[in-house]
Amino acid sequence: MSKPFKTYRQQLNILRSRNLIIDNGSKAIDILKKEGYYNIINGYKEIFLDEPLSKQMGMDYYKNGTTFNHIYALYDFDREIRAIILKYILKMESSLKTKVSYYFSERYKQNFNYLDINNFDNQNPQKITKLIARLSSVITQNSEQKDQGGQFYHYLDKHKELPLWVLTTKMTLGEIIHFFGALEISIKDKIVNEFIDTFKKEYSIKNNIILSNKYECFLAIFYFINEFRNICAHEERLYNVIIKRKGKLPRIIMFHNQKSNKFTSKIFDCILILGLFISKKDYNKLLSAIKSEIISLNRKLPQNIFNAVLIKMGFSKTWETDLKLP
Repeated sequence: MSKPFKTYRQQLNILRSRNLIIDNGSKAIDILKKEGYYNIINGYKEIFLDEPLSKQMGMDYYKNGTTFNHIYALYDFDREIRAIILKYILKMESSLKTKVSYYFSERYKQNFNYLDINNFDNQNPQKITKLIARLSSVITQNSEQKDQGGQFYHYLDKHKELPLWVLTTKMTLGEIIHFFGALEISIKDKIVNEFIDTFKKEYSIKNNIILSNKYECFLAIFYFINEFRNICAHEERLYNVIIKRKGKLPRIIMFHNQKSNKFTSKIFDCILILGLFISKKDYNKLLSAIKSEIISLNRKLPQNIFNAVLIKMGFSKTWETDLKLP
């Protein structure tokens, strides 16, 4: 079925015919001009639709009382939440890159140590070969002569080498996760233990945190967070996302006081897990920023819709307590 072009005025008429209230047409058109009909309406209409009537009528039909401003409020909330979460994922990413480059370079001190297949876990040579090829590609892409002012060109031209801690600045989180997964157990152990020890120190935890298959658990956590990073960076809808996990995530009860340790693979889990990788101060800032946006959204949406949004995010009525770390 074709989708013919519609003017902004026609788009508003379509929405009004579907039981959506538009109090200020001029303001709504200004918003559509900036954000686009598809991004706002197609992206965020679902929670506002009267599903039985929509099915019966064979088209979208909004719940009584739904306004254009309601949908835009959710759209704007989602954008703000993405920006907040991305900010702290980038802090985690930086920490992971630093630890990986430090402990790998501590173990292997030769130039271009990351291009030697013998410096990795040899259980899957084919995967290591692909990783090394990708690292070589990152170097090539970022060391062209035209980029003489860049870090790569400087190191290669002046020092005839490129340390891993420089290379990681151009590696994606996905690439550094693959790198972590390919490391020898002894190096993984140092990286994971530093994360755990730092977390224990931040929250004055004296008991040991024991994990079975801790490397696989952390690898699964990294992949999980990377999915959220990509959603945030590419401005995809976030509030109702459910991530399909790679591997088994650790029992969340180990590092927070929530009685239930059931993962829902939603935003709630992403926020909670970030607490393991960022400082206590940053984690509290993250929670404060999230709370501020939630309070703001509560003022803009009908209560039943607001509650439904929180459920989609994996937030219970006691979410503030649930997200507190010990």
